[in-house]
Amino acid sequence: MTTQTGNEISLSLGSYKYEEPGLMSLKGLKSGIELRATKAYSARLTFLRGELRYAGGTVDYSSNSTGSSSGEPDWYFEGRALIGRDWLLKTATISTYTGLGYRFLLNDGRGITSTGHAGYRRESTYIYLPMGVIFRTGLNSGDEMIGSLEYDHLLSGNQFSKLSDTGLGYSDLDSKQTEGYGMKLRLSYATARWSAGPYLHYWNIADSAINPVYRNGVLYSYGLEPHNKTTEIGFELRRPF
Repeated sequence: MTTQTGNEISLSLGSYKYEEPGLMSLKGLKSGIELRATKAYSARLTFLRGELRYAGGTVDYSSNSTGSSSGEPDWYFEGRALIGRDWLLKTATISTYTGLGYRFLLNDGRGITSTGHAGYRRESTYIYLPMGVIFRTGLNSGDEMIGSLEYDHLLSGNQFSKLSDTGLGYSDLDSKQTEGYGMKLRLSYATARWSAGPYLHYWNIADSAINPVYRNGVLYSYGLEPHNKTTEIGFELRRPF
């Protein structure tokens, strides 16, 4: 039940919700694909792992102040480099790991909402420190149950709002983020040929720094990326290759 050297591919489908509480929300479905490569050093019970994930779909925008729109393209890419160690118990194995993660998201909100407001593109970048634990236990059938819990500490974040997309003369807004965290939960039933189960990804990011916004070259106001939460819940199927 220790971590094994090998490659895996997974396909997923889940519900996605991004919200700025009291201000706006984006909701939709995202399908994803993930590649994972693991190199295990059994003599030392340690392992190295690399992960690449892409998930995308369309989302519906809703806001009390600027109306609604539907079918906005929304996708993200995530890359992670991890190092971990196995800890052997009597009937189970616990694996702890840490590393470095990178996440880039693009939401294309260009167009006109139901109340006549112009939308724009948003680019989101997170660099974070993942810290997680994986629990494996064997079943009488020879298969395994695997559960994992991960905490992600935001090291650096950036929100780039392309306000110039509105065509109203606004400058783009570049907002730095320094406070926030994420969580990842997984539970799966695993055989020698496949594994499957539910997952939860969650982010909670604090208000960004405040920056000036110009209109036609003249200082117009100040803006920030508000406190926001992202929740993704779905089901994935994974296979070694």
